[in-house]
Amino acid sequence: MNCANGNKSIRCSVEQCRHHCGNANYCTLDTVSIGTHEPNPTEAKCVDCNSFEKK
Repeated sequence: MNCANGNKSIRCSVEQCRHHCGNANYCTLDTVSIGTHEPNPTEAKCVDCNSFEKK
């Protein structure tokens, strides 16, 4: 699937997200919300995309 409205400023490889831009690996949102599930994040795996929506 090609995606004409992918945001080139937001790269994404999560194909299960509703906002993923197909094989272009971009997000279709204008902005994303980033958060954490840890009280004191110290690694990338502690950070979450709070804009994620399951397809």
